[in-house]
Amino acid sequence: MSTRLGKLIPILGGVVAIAWASTAWSQTLTDTQGEPEGYAAAAADKEEKIDPLPPLGYFDETADGVKNWFNKHDLYISSGLSTAFQWSFNNPYDFKIPYRTLDNWHSRYFVGLWQLALGYNTNPDMNEFGGLVRFDTGRISRKIKADWNGSGIVPDTDWEHDEAEFEEAYIMYNVPIGNGLTLKGGKFVTLLGAEVIEPWLNPTWSRGLLFDFAIPFTTTGGLATYKVNDMVSVTAGGIVGWDNVEDNNSSPSITGQIAVSPNDRAALYVNGIWGPEQTCYPNPGAVQSGCNRNKRGVVDVVGNFKLTDDLGFIMNFDYGSEDEASAVNPGRHSTWIGASGIVTYQFTRRFSSAVRGEWFSDAQGSRTGVQQDIWDVTFDFKAMLSEYIYTRVEYRHDESDKGVYTTNNPNIFLPGDDSVALEVGYYF
Repeated sequence: MSTRLGKLIPILGGVVAIAWASTAWSQTLTDTQGEPEGYAAAAADKEEKIDPLPPLGYFDETADGVKNWFNKHDLYISSGLSTAFQWSFNNPYDFKIPYRTLDNWHSRYFVGLWQLALGYNTNPDMNEFGGLVRFDTGRISRKIKADWNGSGIVPDTDWEHDEAEFEEAYIMYNVPIGNGLTLKGGKFVTLLGAEVIEPWLNPTWSRGLLFDFAIPFTTTGGLATYKVNDMVSVTAGGIVGWDNVEDNNSSPSITGQIAVSPNDRAALYVNGIWGPEQTCYPNPGAVQSGCNRNKRGVVDVVGNFKLTDDLGFIMNFDYGSEDEASAVNPGRHSTWIGASGIVTYQFTRRFSSAVRGEWFSDAQGSRTGVQQDIWDVTFDFKAMLSEYIYTRVEYRHDESDKGVYTTNNPNIFLPGDDSVALEVGYYF
C-alpha cells in the first residue's frame, strides 16, 4: 500500500463516519436498487411545483402532457438539454481547456448535450421484463463515445465521429428468486463515480477530475442485482471493458457494487471494476500475452448524505492501478488516486448552490499523460426558471504541480486555469 493511500484511508473513514452518524437519526428506510443513477441528484427530491416565469409555463404544460401520455401507456420518457458558454481567463490559443474531458470549450456557446430516453417498466417487479434506450447528441455525446468496433481507437469509424451516441440500451428481467434478482443486459453507464454524464443531474455544471480520468463512462455486458433487504443490495456482472461495445482484446472484465442505505438521508456505495483493458494488435482477437494479461482495476467509494433538509454532502474516493501502463517509465505498473467532496445547499425550491473540491494524483501519468498532482475547486449557483427549465453559473479554478495549462501563446504554459460558465437547459 502506498504512503499516500495509507494516510488517506483513515481520513476518509473519519469523514464517512461523521456524516453517517449525523444522519443516523433519520426515520425511514429507502429502497436501494444498486442502479448506476446520479448519486448527486438523489438529494434533489421534487416536492411542490415551481411557478414558471412567463412565458415558460407553456413548456411545463407541454412536458407534463407528454409525460402523462407515456405514463397512461405504461411507458417511460425523459429528456434534457444543456447549453453553455464558457470563458477561460488563460485565453487558450486552441480554444480548449486542458484536462476537461466533457466541457473543455473556451469562448464558445455550444449545445453540450441533448438527451431523449424511452423505456418500458424501468423498475420491473418479479417475473416482469423492462428496458430502456437513452440517446444523446451534442458535443458531449462525441466525447463519451464507446469503442464500437474494438479497435482501441476512438474515433475511427463514421459513427464514432458523429455527435450522436446511444448512452444506454438494455433490457431487464426480474427473476422471482428471494427478494428478486434483477438481470440487465446491454450497454449502460458505469456503476462507478459520484457524478454522471448528464449536467442537469449533477450539483455542478462541469464534471470533476475523478469522473474524467479515474473511471469509465459506460460499459457493455450483463449485471445481476439482488436486494438483500431494505438496506442492502449487491450488484455483480461481466462486461466487455471500459467504454467498449466490442472488446479490444479477447478477455472480459468484471464490475460490481455494494449499496447500503440505512435511511433516506444516508447512502454508501462501494464499487469496483477489474480486467484487461489494453488493445491487442493487429486485431482484438490477436493472441498477445500483454494485452490480455495486464489488468486495470479501480475501487470507487461514494457517500451521499443529507445532513439537514437543505444541506447535503457527497464524497467520492478512487484508487486505480494498471499493469505496464506507466507513461514515464514504460513497462512499469501505474497507479492513480483521488478524492472529492461536494457540499450542496437548497436555499428555496427555486435557488440552490454547490461547492466542489477535489484532488487527483496521476503518479505515472497513465491517466492524464503527465506525471502530476492536480486539483480543482468549483462554485455553482442554480436557478429554476420553471419546474423544468433552469440556468446556472459556475466559477472553477484548476491547479497542477506542473505547467500544463495552455495560454494564448502556444509556447507558454501555466500551472493553473480559471474559468467561468453560464448554462441554460431543461430536464424532465
